Order: sequence, then structure tokens, then C-alpha cells
Amino acid sequence: MSEKILHDNHQILDIINGRSGVTKTKITMSDHDTGKILGEFENKILVPGAQSTACKQFGLNPVVNFPTYNTELGLQNSLAPYPNTQPENSPITCLFCVGRSGATSTPSEVFAVSNTDRIHPGLNNVGVPNEYNDILPFRYVPKDADLNEDLRQVYFGRKIFDNDMVGYFFKAFDTEPQLHIRYLDGTEVTANMYNITSSQQVEVYVEMRLSISKVDFRDYFDQVLGWDRANVSTISLLTAWYVDNIPEDENAVEKVYYRYYQDVLPFSKYNFGQEPLTDLNRAIDFNYQVYY
Repeated sequence: MSEKILHDNHQILDIINGRSGVTKTKITMSDHDTGKILGEFENKILVPGAQSTACKQFGLNPVVNFPTYNTELGLQNSLAPYPNTQPENSPITCLFCVGRSGATSTPSEVFAVSNTDRIHPGLNNVGVPNEYNDILPFRYVPKDADLNEDLRQVYFGRKIFDNDMVGYFFKAFDTEPQLHIRYLDGTEVTANMYNITSSQQVEVYVEMRLSISKVDFRDYFDQVLGWDRANVSTISLLTAWYVDNIPEDENAVEKVYYRYYQDVLPFSKYNFGQEPLTDLNRAIDFNYQVYY
């Protein structure tokens, strides 16, 4: 076997094993109001995320059609999953979800993430109605007091429950992902890179910010889960594609259209010690840096 073929095989194995071109990640979690750093972590690229990246890099089609959050959560206006419905635009990493399964009640006991993990979408069938074991809806509101048009551009993954409550399981990033290419001292790289003599390495990374706001999850804790379990300990980036042409109500005289994400799959996940959200003024920011 030639050296080139051996190298290519190692690259493919890296993708299959969950590295998928990402050399490292840095997630800084901080208190929104004080800026206090609560921790720095690395996330794990999950198998569906690795497959997604591999397909993009090599122009391949998925070989495994993993169960989507659309199907398993029963989300509104979900089309038949791939390959029954072909994406109208390229699936990208664009949303995130949050759960409670990342750690035990002891702050220092955090579960290691396997690349076969995900934030589980299952209901607790022996509990109260609409009680999920892991995943949390960011917003949980009465159907007749639904989120307004502006908030519907932030919260996605809409589900209408039998008790006329509406949940939103996904949230958009606070900032658009930004690509950075720079030397280690912070100097930005330009097209003149090959004409510059420098001993410094160049780093290439994408940066974005996510947040848990002061209103996220609170209604769900209050009405369903209980304040004794008002905590979060795991977060997952998600890939999806979208449609904008599905009316909210087919029977309405003046139809209203919102964006609905399709084939929502977990891309990455990281666990952290339980962060309580019993304080109604508590908000948490996550600054993501994904290096290539």
C-alpha cells in the first residue's frame, strides 16, 4: 500500500471515529451577567455529526439514516426524513438543544461522552404528562399565548401537546458562526501568507455564541418537571436543513409562514456539572470555538 493511500485511509478512519476534521474544540461557559467563567470544556463529535462532515468532505450520501429528532419528538410540520424527502438546502450545524443527563447530583461527577451518545428525546411514561427524561423544551407556553414572530426566529422544534401547550425544543445561536484564520499571536492571516516568513503556527476555527436566557426552561420547570430538578448538565449542537413554505395553519384565510427545520440530528455533545436554574435571574453563555 502506498504512503498516500495509507494516509487517505487514516483520514477516513478519523472521520468515522468521530474526529471528522475537527482537531479540537473549546467551549467557555460563563455567567451572562457577571462574566464569571464557570468552566472550559471540549465537546465530542457524535456519529451522525461525523457522517455529516464526511459526506460534505467527500461528496458522499449518508449510509445510515439515523432517527431524527423530528420523528422521535413528533415535531410539527416535519417532512418525511431523508431519503424520502431530499434536502432543499445543505444541512448545516445551526441549532442546539439542552438536557439533564450529563452529570450526577454531585457537581464533580460528570459522565464521559461517547460518540454514540445523544440527548435523549424520550418521555417518562410513568411521570406526569409531557415529562421528558433528558431533553428540555426551551419554551413551554399555552397555545393561545404562543411566541411572537420575533421569538419564532430564535426558537424552533415546535410541538403541540395534548393539553394545548406548545413546546420549543431547539434554539438558534446568538451569533452567526464566524470563521477565523490567524497566527497564534492573534494576527489575522491574509492572502499574502505565502510571502511572509513566520515561525508561528496558524489556527483555523469557527466561533459562535449560544445562551440559556433567563426565561429558558422556567415555565417547563414550573409546570411539569418541578423546581427540585431545575438544572441542566449537557448541551448538543444539531445539524438540520429548513423549509420556509409550510403555512402555520392550512385553513387560515391569511396564511402565516415560519421556518421549520428538517432532519434534525445531533452533531456534537458535551457534559458538565449540574448548573441549577432555580434562580429566575440566572442566564448562562456558551462561547464555542471549533478548530480545524
